Amino acid sequence: MVKEVMQAELEELIKCKKIVIVDFSATWCGPCKSIAKVLESKVTPQLENDDDVALVKLDIDKNKELATALQVMSVPTMMFFFCGQRIVFQGENGKQEDRIVGFDPNIDKMILGLVDQLKKTPEPAAGGCGCGCTGCGTEGGHDSDPDKGCGC
Repeated sequence: MVKEVMQAELEELIKCKKIVIVDFSATWCGPCKSIAKVLESKVTPQLENDDDVALVKLDIDKNKELATALQVMSVPTMMFFFCGQRIVFQGENGKQEDRIVGFDPNIDKMILGLVDQLKKTPEPAAGGCGCGCTGCGTEGGHDSDPDKGCGC
């Protein structure tokens, strides 16, 4: 199941997970509901046992400040983060993109293809995802329990 998160939890996931896929949506958005069905039926089953990847949904009406900061102008919008950084990728039209906007019948193939590419991409030289938690295999952490880390 795609978990709905608020801004603070998303920021923590971006720090800790190697790959974060964010579905910016709204309850009133018809195409968002279509993407949600595809994510649940085709993407989640492929990623649910992968500890390096988080697939989450963020309601723009509940998180207006973040949606504005990330310039989410319409929904649905999908963004991808790799080792703490929003990524830019080559879109279907050959242009550099930092998001997928709108519903595409092949959204599942686009997402899974991008995840496969990111998994083959080396992590930053510092190791782990840069968050410093024990879950990423790096020393330290930002959780009070050093064995727990941040949930990576």
